[in-house]
Amino acid sequence: RYTHERVGGEFVTKYLGHKQTSNELLFRLDPTAEVNDHWTVKARLDAKTNPATDTGDDGNVKLKRAYAAGHYGITDINAGVIPYFSEQGVVLDDNLSGASVVIGADQKLTGTLMGGRINLGDTAVDGIDDQHANLFGLNLTWKATDSFTLAGEYYRLSAHDKYTDWNAADDSSNAQNIWGIGATYTVDKNFHANAGYWKNTDFDDTKYAHNPAHKGAADHAWNVELDYKGAEPENMHSFGLYAAYRYLGQGASIAPTFDGVDWGEKGWEVGGNYTFAKNVVGTLLYADGHKIQTGDNDRVRKGWARLEYFF
Repeated sequence: RYTHERVGGEFVTKYLGHKQTSNELLFRLDPTAEVNDHWTVKARLDAKTNPATDTGDDGNVKLKRAYAAGHYGITDINAGVIPYFSEQGVVLDDNLSGASVVIGADQKLTGTLMGGRINLGDTAVDGIDDQHANLFGLNLTWKATDSFTLAGEYYRLSAHDKYTDWNAADDSSNAQNIWGIGATYTVDKNFHANAGYWKNTDFDDTKYAHNPAHKGAADHAWNVELDYKGAEPENMHSFGLYAAYRYLGQGASIAPTFDGVDWGEKGWEVGGNYTFAKNVVGTLLYADGHKIQTGDNDRVRKGWARLEYFF
């Protein structure tokens, strides 16, 4: 897949001097191997290069995931270097070394337990803590009807550095507790909407939040999105559109999934995707917002495009 991104606005001009442009070409493989009727081994391999300079990150193919996936009735188990996607992807869309257990898969009430180690240096919060940290979480999802789903979740992050309590004598008071609730409503086969709110009840006491340079950093996040259809790789000429407003406070989000509005930003995001031919999908989006902690004077605008070939 090829991705092009261009970021501008008052914030970029003020701190970086000019608009920032990036290009990335990614080759990705997701191999699987069946062990038996209950277990499968899965992995992900990524190789990146910058087509503008013909250089990669380090010239190597990287192993991003490697885990065993088990399925027993209504229970799913993942163990190893696993992917994890939180409710609406606001708190986390990343990989971690650990395990997750889903109980009640595809049932009206589903519970997910997860835990492991995450490299914060590869996430959006690397400016707060760039070390490995323990992360544990619980998600409960209730499918009330065929059109309405309600979810609640909790995450406990035991981190370091600027996550430490500003008044603590050492690095022991560093636990961050993030609570969230989200809902999804399907209007019909074409339209669906989701919304949610998340809060870190400990972030305001951290060294990061108490630093005058970070005045205005937020301990909460919220997301509202409306979607129309969606491009399907196997169906040529299928397409999708969406509009969203996101507020991704620094304390409540670790590695958000979104390509438009970024961590520590608030603003509007609109986009769409289209299947040009079987397994060839293009995506465009535009985001217009501000940095949360510096206020409405630091505007950020982003244009983003991606072309993907599936096989």
